[in-house]
Amino acid sequence: MAKIDINPADKLFKWGPIDGKLIYPDFFNQTFVRFQKAGFVSWPDVLWLMQKEKMLCVVDNDNLYECGRQNFQKTALDSKKFNAVFRDWQKNLRQWLRFQKTLSAAKLRHASDQDLANIFQQWVELYLKFWTLGLLPEVANWGGEIILNERLKKLPLKSEHDFIFLLEKLSAPEKLSFYREAELGLLKLKKQIHARDFEKKLELHQQKFFWILNSYHHTKILSLQYFRRELRAIGPNYERKLSELMKYTSLVKREKQKLIRQYHIDPLTAKVAQRLAFSIWWQDLRKYYIFLANHYVDLFLQEFSRRLGVDFDDLHYYGVEEMMRLAKSHKKLAKSEINHRKNNLVVHYSQNANSLEYISGRKAADIIKKYTAIKVEKNLTTLSGTVVSKGQKVQALVTVILSAKDFTKMRPGDILVTAMTSPDYIMVIKKAAAIVTDEGGLTSHAAIVSRELGIPCIVGTKVATRVLKDGDLVEVDTIKGVVKKIAK
Repeated sequence: MAKIDINPADKLFKWGPIDGKLIYPDFFNQTFVRFQKAGFVSWPDVLWLMQKEKMLCVVDNDNLYECGRQNFQKTALDSKKFNAVFRDWQKNLRQWLRFQKTLSAAKLRHASDQDLANIFQQWVELYLKFWTLGLLPEVANWGGEIILNERLKKLPLKSEHDFIFLLEKLSAPEKLSFYREAELGLLKLKKQIHARDFEKKLELHQQKFFWILNSYHHTKILSLQYFRRELRAIGPNYERKLSELMKYTSLVKREKQKLIRQYHIDPLTAKVAQRLAFSIWWQDLRKYYIFLANHYVDLFLQEFSRRLGVDFDDLHYYGVEEMMRLAKSHKKLAKSEINHRKNNLVVHYSQNANSLEYISGRKAADIIKKYTAIKVEKNLTTLSGTVVSKGQKVQALVTVILSAKDFTKMRPGDILVTAMTSPDYIMVIKKAAAIVTDEGGLTSHAAIVSRELGIPCIVGTKVATRVLKDGDLVEVDTIKGVVKKIAK
């Protein structure tokens, strides 16, 4: 067992916990090794902690941001290198999508065992390359955030308010997130609902976004009826929103140029902000394809389950390499190992060894306990965090969401309190008067979506889900960056 170079007592970066099963994020794990071999600055040690369908990623905070800084300086700020990586990523993406279009449940069912193994291997290799190059924006975002932070603090700003305002506005992506692209598509369909070719256009929209409620925990196929219901739910005054989304990119660009002139921002700081904003958008674009990929992961798992007699749910606790062995030689994991993994599983990436290790059972439980124990101050009533979307001060009741199973609790106008958000949270985010998370920063999903929707949002409070309870009356102040419990 490689030494875990993450001290539980040090400041830790945490992503999660969210609903999840091993097979979906294990492609991410596999590419830590490939990322280092590809010549990028290696990720530090990483831990994936999984317990009973919940997963949490843990990294030493300072090591992660230093890794991000070096990747940002070495590649993101070098236009030639950065553009070359993005072009290679796009080229591989097109190849992967062309291959993926040839796949169907029927094709996999009729393939021989050897052909099925070969098809799976080809798909996996293309997807791993997608991830390897696609790790760059993720890790570079943390470095870009630090560098932009440092450079803005050197400006003669009048107040902390100006600093937070500039940091939020300059780092905002200039293109719509994939969720907003889906919303834009629906609004355009609403406008064309009486057109002769409406049904054809609706089918194309369904084919493009049928997977949009997928997650790292499960997949589902959204039907034409689902999108018809979404269209019916769009109010009569939708054209204003349609116009806003159509103008989004030009408005963001104009606002940035205005701020650069107004605050006399130097060219290097402007470039840092532009590359950070692009990397945040790229990371979000990547999610579009990840959750689409999860649909194809399940196509393969369904066929392996049918053909080899392995429980479909159990296959979600195989790693990528174990799935390859299953495909090629029909080597199965013991049922006892699957049961251990469902309860406690740790995946450790070691930077020094540039390798992955999978630990289950009691040993995994002991490791998980070290990194998830959090001390919360008694009678704590005020929390602070990072403001990622400013807005009016909000007073409302809290709804704590810890899982997709909790989504039905959310009422319009409540304050959403959660560990972190992910794309499948969009149905509750749209109801929220404000968002408060335990984890996250400027580049997090909550930050991207809240800015686009104009919802006040404070992330990185560390303990919001442990301090706040359903029904608490809370004030979210994005000017001061605080969340305060108030007497009912």
